[in-house]
Amino acid sequence: MNENIISNENINQIAGYFETVPLWPFVLFGLLGLVAIFVEILNRKRRANAIDNFRYTIETELADLYPRHKGWPKNINTYLCSRLPEMQHNFEVLRVFIPQDRLLSYNTDWNNFRDFCHNITDEQCVVAKQASSSDSTTDTDSAIATHKEPDPKETFHKLISDLLKHTHL
Repeated sequence: MNENIISNENINQIAGYFETVPLWPFVLFGLLGLVAIFVEILNRKRRANAIDNFRYTIETELADLYPRHKGWPKNINTYLCSRLPEMQHNFEVLRVFIPQDRLLSYNTDWNNFRDFCHNITDEQCVVAKQASSSDSTTDTDSAIATHKEPDPKETFHKLISDLLKHTHL
């Protein structure tokens, strides 16, 4: 019975508090909570769209080269550089949603890909193709010499894979 009296006193004290305190702070905190939830939902949707657009751009712009390599187009440098502006835009949009601790890696992967696109030449592709076809017919010394330069196709696939790993946040 004493517990009932103490409990009723506590409830009466709390009810008295709410009768004397203005309600506007509670309404304000409630509205702020709703706004925070709305912003979180909106940011998650924007992040998902940024990831989808980034992946879609790679899949459409580089469809002949990734994920299945169908063949290098003539003048590979121009081909890749002409696709960079659209990819750069989607890179910038996605960068906003990359966690700070992974941002350096993301920027480095993009810079490596962009540098590859600017520096790749048709001659490098021809040399790599000749080196891969002549490996079986040459002696070991010349085979080792030709493998100093990495295969542009393998490098390209690694660079794209490095970029796409950032879409799995």
